[in-house]
Amino acid sequence: MRRAIAKTMTEEEYLAFEETSEVRHEYIHGKLYEMPETTDFHNEICLQIAFLLKQLLKIKGFKIYQESIKLRISDKKYTYPDVFATNDARDSESRQIKRYPTLIVEVLSDSTRVYDKTDKFILYQQIPTLQYYLTVEPEKPLVECYALQKDGTWEVETFTQLYETIQLSALNIELPMAALYE
Repeated sequence: MRRAIAKTMTEEEYLAFEETSEVRHEYIHGKLYEMPETTDFHNEICLQIAFLLKQLLKIKGFKIYQESIKLRISDKKYTYPDVFATNDARDSESRQIKRYPTLIVEVLSDSTRVYDKTDKFILYQQIPTLQYYLTVEPEKPLVECYALQKDGTWEVETFTQLYETIQLSALNIELPMAALYE
């Protein structure tokens, strides 16, 4: 369950606080939300996804980030995606904060599932460079791939079989389900 920390902060106070905090916090409209602890299984699947994306996208100039790099969505909105990819040169301006992802992946958990699939996805849709949003169930093969369409709408495709392949045509790559769940 997501719970806000009682104290509200300015964006500057949040960034200073987060530099010394032992726990990561998302920041939405002045409120801090403590990030839940992850499991070893959650960590393994995040690593596997990041590794696979690095292999597929490095040649295309993408950088892949995992869990500890902040994503600034807009003023007063920061999250920590599980995995994301960017090839926007403007993202080299900061070592701790990125702003222009093309792909975001969230590995779901009992405590984040509803938030990741609703409110967080709504936040992510504000990012003008975002082309794909994937939600991944860690305990069983189930990936939902949201793809931005030319008309500005998002289309979702669901993958549940290990023999399936997720086509990310805007990136010109394929993600085999078997490789995600290796």
